[in-house]
Formats: sequence, C-alpha cells, structure tokens
Amino acid sequence: MAVLELVSSSPDWLGALTVALTRPAGVPERRGSEDPWVAAGRAERPRRISDDLAWLRQAYDEPAEHGLKGLEDTAAVMAWETDHEAQERLARLRDRRVLDAAGFLLHEEERIAV
Repeated sequence: MAVLELVSSSPDWLGALTVALTRPAGVPERRGSEDPWVAAGRAERPRRISDDLAWLRQAYDEPAEHGLKGLEDTAAVMAWETDHEAQERLARLRDRRVLDAAGFLLHEEERIAV
C-alpha cells in the first residue's frame, strides 16, 4: 500500500506539465521519422508520462474511480490510499519528478526506513 499526499493548497498542473514535457537527461532527441519501438519489435508504444499525468488529473477529481481512497484525520492537505495500479502510475510520475512539480508526495511502505 502507498499513500498519495497533496502538500500544497492546490495542485500545480502547469508546473507538472512543464516537467512532463521536458526530455529526461541522457535521452537523445528524436526526429519525426524515427520510431525506436518499431525497430525493437514491440507491438505497442510504451506508456507516456503525459498519459500518467492526465490520469492523475482525472484521479484528483474522481479518486474512487481511479484507485484512490481518501484518508480522514490526517495533518495533510489531502491524502489517499492507493491500489496497486494507481501506485505504479504514481511511481512513474514520482521517478520523473512530475509528482513533485504538481505538489504531491508518494509514501510507499518499502521506501520508508523504520
């Protein structure tokens, strides 16, 4: 189980989009004619970080339909427990720093030192 926490009064969607659209360090720029997934023999394109950001925006408005369960009696502005699928999406957003830019933190049990 993981907990998603909103740490500011409202999410910064524009800041998150800016980070999502920024090419990660070490990833070369591609040209329109290049499609590395065709050469790799993959049938489907991998999920894009912008897809996960769009999912987060929808999940913020409709948490129950997106695997988030609101937590009460917390000191956080807002907090939700996540299901497994939501945790995977949120972890990708965290790893690319999009979650931080939006004003959220992801607390995972296995990452918390006791």
